[in-house]
Amino acid sequence: MAHPPRLRKAAAAALTAAVTLIASSGCAGGGSAAPEEPDPNAEAAGLLHQAQMVQYGSAKLLADQSESGSYARLATVRATERLRETTESDRPDCLDAVNRWARMAEIRDAPASFAVFGDDEGTISHLLLKPPEGIAAQALAAEIPPECGSYTATSEDGTTSAFTIEPLEIDTVADGSRAAVVETRMGGDTVLLHTLLYRYGDYLGSTSVLAPADRAADGEEILVGFTEAALERERKVLS
Repeated sequence: MAHPPRLRKAAAAALTAAVTLIASSGCAGGGSAAPEEPDPNAEAAGLLHQAQMVQYGSAKLLADQSESGSYARLATVRATERLRETTESDRPDCLDAVNRWARMAEIRDAPASFAVFGDDEGTISHLLLKPPEGIAAQALAAEIPPECGSYTATSEDGTTSAFTIEPLEIDTVADGSRAAVVETRMGGDTVLLHTLLYRYGDYLGSTSVLAPADRAADGEEILVGFTEAALERERKVLS
């Protein structure tokens, strides 16, 4: 990955706002089950985790930031839900506009693997789920509402970020896909978050890549390249 050093601090801050509020999870629905209780999806989620890559280019799997289990039980999802509760927006329903599909009860109860890859320059996150039959297709059909093209969000510490979401035109991946690019403006810094949701049979996958605003083509290239490599690995392990 090729993210200029001058953007690393700005990217890290904006990544917290963009990925946590938009790309990590949908935050509607009931609270997650207590994490200390046995997870009925542990075994199935473990298989999904085996289907994750361990490296893409120079970006290696960050095991301490990756996890598996029922989607609603993932620490990333639970942290996102807590953060969303303390975030104010001029369009609250747009905070999870990219991943509105994650509001579905069948998704929240599904086995999931969340993997984070990184190097000195940036981060890629990849979510893989196995919901019940037909749900992946329904999730893919849950498009971003037109009214969520732009909005603002203010976190509990008073930091305000402005978001713009636009569809991203790319060739179809796997059995169906859709992509978007989220521009995040915070202070004088601007970064882009490229996201791609795809369906492989009844599996559902989502890739998110951070890119500097002046390197949009790099972000799109990494998004597609990583997803295609991830799909190849999934076909080998899950077929």
